[in-house]
Amino acid sequence: MTQPTAAEATLSMRTFDRLRTLIRKHTGLDFPDEKRYLLESRIKPRLLAQGMPDFETYADHVENDGTSEIPNLVNAVTINETAFFRHPSQFEALEDTIFPELARRRQEQAGPLRLWSAACSAGDEAYSLAILIREALAPRHPHMDHQLVGTDIDTEVLEKAQAGRYRKRAVRNVPPAYLRKYFDRSGEAFVVDPSIREMVEFRTLNLTDARDMRQMRNFDLIMCANVLIYFNEASKKDVLRGLHRALRPGGYLFVGGSEALGGLEVPLEPVRYEGALAYRRPTDGAGSSRA
Repeated sequence: MTQPTAAEATLSMRTFDRLRTLIRKHTGLDFPDEKRYLLESRIKPRLLAQGMPDFETYADHVENDGTSEIPNLVNAVTINETAFFRHPSQFEALEDTIFPELARRRQEQAGPLRLWSAACSAGDEAYSLAILIREALAPRHPHMDHQLVGTDIDTEVLEKAQAGRYRKRAVRNVPPAYLRKYFDRSGEAFVVDPSIREMVEFRTLNLTDARDMRQMRNFDLIMCANVLIYFNEASKKDVLRGLHRALRPGGYLFVGGSEALGGLEVPLEPVRYEGALAYRRPTDGAGSSRA
């Protein structure tokens, strides 16, 4: 009888539990039972790349001698769906209200305006912020310094972010004037102008790693949309506490539209805009509000 090939391998519940435990340990990401077949499809290419016959052999390898394989496993399972100006109402709130407020504060206090695109994936959101800074903030405050950081746990998508090359679907929400001004066509690709790319620093970071998060401090704005839904409740609370500590008093956090923070006991005040919801770190030190 011929042995099943890696392409025919299926992920048993027992091995699924082993692998999701490893993934949770290294990323904080949670794969509930109903996501078993999603995990199977994402990991199977690693079996083929490693020449392993089944998921059990792969799990043994990662558990026993997986130091070099862990980054590949992490890259395989992270979700990277994103787009430029993905949540237009958030960017409208930034342009109309939040950026002017933050700019006034930075004029009164020392230091640059600091922005962080957390779990930035291929960089779409970070570059959207850079474009908005160039268009909405720089003309009014030409001498204001700023720092813009994009982070992700997936090293492969960060390489794509640094290259700044995107398919048409990724730029579908970019206003036509911005598309003409800040992107070059290269065949079917849209390439971000170097003047925008140089505004963003990309680095690897795990939102559930306390040592990583200690590096992130004094941000005026953090964008962390459509990320928390992939964590279990304990990891979600840990991540939110880290994001809270990373904000300056008066700083803002944006999450995804389906990621309301009610019941998570984080001292952030909800601030509503037309079509958008942000969370603000209080300035008075009371920290009693619960989002």
